Amino acid sequence: MRSAVSAAAIALVLAGLCGGQAVAESRLPASTAQPYQWASVPWHGGGFVDGFLYHPTEKGLLYARTDVGGMYRYDAQAQRWIPLMDGFGHDDWDCFGVMSMAVDRHDPNRLYATCGLYLNPNVPDGAVARSDDRGATWKLTRLPVKMGGNAMGRGTGERLQVDPADSDHLWLGTPQDGLWESHDGGKSFTRNTAFTPKSVSVVLLSGDGQTVWAGSGETGEGLFVSHDGGKSFTGVVGSPRLIPHQMALGTDGTLYATFSDGLGPWAVTNGAVWKLSPQGVWTDISPIHPSKADSFGFSGLDLQHGTLVVSTSDHYPGRDDLYVSHDGGASWKPVGPQSHHDISQDPWLKSYMGDADHPQKDKDAANRRNMGHWMDAVKLNPFHPDELVYGTGYGVWMTDDLGHLDTGGTVDFQFRDDNFEETVILGLESPPQGAHVLAAMGDVSGAGWDDVTKGPDAYLFAPTHETNQSVAFAALKPQVVVRAADNNRSHGYISYDGGQSWQGFASAPPPLAGQEWHDHRAGRIAISADASSIVWMPENASTYVSQDGGKSWIAAKGFPAPDRGLDPIADKLSPHTFYVFDRKTATIYASHDGGLNFAPWFDNLPGLTPWQNGQLRAVPGRAGDLWLALPQGLYHVQDGKAQAAAQVTQAWQVTFGKSAPGQTYPAVFLWGQVGGVEGLWRSDDEGASWVRINDDAHRFGNMRAIAGDPRDYGVVYIAPDGRGVMVGRMAKP
Repeated sequence: MRSAVSAAAIALVLAGLCGGQAVAESRLPASTAQPYQWASVPWHGGGFVDGFLYHPTEKGLLYARTDVGGMYRYDAQAQRWIPLMDGFGHDDWDCFGVMSMAVDRHDPNRLYATCGLYLNPNVPDGAVARSDDRGATWKLTRLPVKMGGNAMGRGTGERLQVDPADSDHLWLGTPQDGLWESHDGGKSFTRNTAFTPKSVSVVLLSGDGQTVWAGSGETGEGLFVSHDGGKSFTGVVGSPRLIPHQMALGTDGTLYATFSDGLGPWAVTNGAVWKLSPQGVWTDISPIHPSKADSFGFSGLDLQHGTLVVSTSDHYPGRDDLYVSHDGGASWKPVGPQSHHDISQDPWLKSYMGDADHPQKDKDAANRRNMGHWMDAVKLNPFHPDELVYGTGYGVWMTDDLGHLDTGGTVDFQFRDDNFEETVILGLESPPQGAHVLAAMGDVSGAGWDDVTKGPDAYLFAPTHETNQSVAFAALKPQVVVRAADNNRSHGYISYDGGQSWQGFASAPPPLAGQEWHDHRAGRIAISADASSIVWMPENASTYVSQDGGKSWIAAKGFPAPDRGLDPIADKLSPHTFYVFDRKTATIYASHDGGLNFAPWFDNLPGLTPWQNGQLRAVPGRAGDLWLALPQGLYHVQDGKAQAAAQVTQAWQVTFGKSAPGQTYPAVFLWGQVGGVEGLWRSDDEGASWVRINDDAHRFGNMRAIAGDPRDYGVVYIAPDGRGVMVGRMAKP
């Protein structure tokens, strides 16, 4: 093995390339760290892009936020995005849910973002992250409130604002805990007691910082304002009794705002666009109006140099659009009829938007074939009047010729999603032949890659509009692949050519057949080593077995009680053996008859507390050889014994790759803690020693899955939550 470069030295180089380092680099002995290079496996887009922010005084500085994939900064020259949150680790996984972001108009290097995915009591409290280098590094201030980056209302305007008159003064609106302030540049926050509503949908400040507008997220309360720098707030007289979504202030003092009757991005049935004159007069300037037969609202809004743009919200089927006005809303032009969207570079997008080969029949299909759906985010470049960018539920569209709207020409939109990887990976496998990696994805089905440097084509999982909960291949016949999908007739598919073509199962297990898909989501699916048996466990349902390729299903006996998250796996060598780890009893169950009957197989394991989980994996080419990742450590289970891996203090994910030169046992990859140090690790000697293969600039929050490549030594694929598929390789000397 080459002599290792220190992790600290690697971090200094990579932080400048990718950004997002959250804490000081851990000090590890040189022998325990090996430099790796990390890159996104191209898919492009795939998730909800709910906010854009151009810096108002620095040309070309553009940020984007997503609901589950963190923040990005745009490299205009390269026309690609730079991820900014990859340095946040296991304990700060919620920082990939960005509800709001803010910049300092006086210092382009200062950047702020909120952290927090959900609003329920069982998730971490929210936080505000602050950066002095445009997101290359961050410092974090935890708050006693939840943020909700993936909650309803995540597509409304920015709730976080920097006072234009005082760079250390920040305002923060929260989804359920009112309005907060910081007077020390985001290091600490206190609640503003003058503002009484609990839910804040959007915040806007005047140039002198003395006027503060704040929208209430509760229908019927409308817009509030303070004219004394936040010392007092009152409801704006005449405000529409709807939820303010986004606002902008004209140079003459006119306030423009979009309103809807819901927070969105769905469950919106009414809305309008209004402007408020400096004299306090409200005027409805909506380009179109909803009705009982045609329900929708408005959300996106921007105003630059006299050009006003708004977007509709939840306008089905196929009618969401952008509208542009140059006269303060007196007249409007829709963008859709003159638009063209280039989908030629991404085969998945061609299918997703509904070509003839893969007709789409879900609710969003008609919208995707036109401008898109969930179009809450739209912005005009303040330095380039013809540049407009807008987000959808599946990625970023940008045009450089908005001026064609006025001349009758075509407004060409490019899918500007290079290195913008916001897919949620729910299953990840690396077979020994065919595609190097297979990924089951939320919302956009998934794919396999035979070349991980370019987007998938031959191994596309079609149709591409579904959520695929899992994917699995037969270890001894890897050309046979199965996957489980939500919300379709068969709920699952089988391929006999490694994933290049698919056919739906002839039937589905009873909990899936004939019921609403959300009652029993597709859950996990596994296939035996010789492809003779398929074991399928829908969520919160019994486990079912098919031994005729999915034509019929029978209930397995002796399987653990129905639960969400149980993950049956197949032995990689024994053709009739399956396993499952029951987290409630800390017991490994096994079946030796193709999944028909299960019984406790091993129970001498540490117990788990509620909300903890374990991950069981089988070693390729070896019968009855298992590894179990637990919060208490990593356990090698074989021959009736469980051996704790040396130095591993916590284990969250484990997988296997090609053996190191001179070794016969597969390389073991771990996401966990070794010696108390969090990281991604590799062992070439069956867990006796470990080398860290990432650094603190590349911690990636929460991993959904990891998979070692059985063909290329040292190569591992990872699925950070909301960041798509990434590949790690040993750095070249």
